Amino acid sequence: MSVKNKNMARSDHLPLYHKIYGLIKYLYGTVRNFPKEYKYSLGSEMIGLAWNCLDLVVEANSCPNTEKGGKISRLSCTHDKLKMRLRMSQEIKLISVGQFSHLEENYMLETGKMIGGWKNWAGGGGR
Repeated sequence: MSVKNKNMARSDHLPLYHKIYGLIKYLYGTVRNFPKEYKYSLGSEMIGLAWNCLDLVVEANSCPNTEKGGKISRLSCTHDKLKMRLRMSQEIKLISVGQFSHLEENYMLETGKMIGGWKNWAGGGGR
């Protein structure tokens, strides 16, 4: 198995990886219905931030423990940026209150807790 495949195999079993992957799929379906003026700006940015989160999960999982803290901090910051854009999309009525609640309850709160736990581990026992 190549190094790249080993790293992927180590990442794709993570619950955080699966949650963010599911979020990306949900966002593609949601953004598809945005008006054109928002689809290629706010919508694309949200999808890009979600992909960045997934990439950072893979990178943090693949790097030595001494380097995880920085990656996880970047992941946390990127996740926060995504949350702001999701909130804005609900406030300007691109997504419904129900869609926003679904995103919050099924993706953002859970991933936020997982990232926070990982960040605490990396800041404490992970170094």
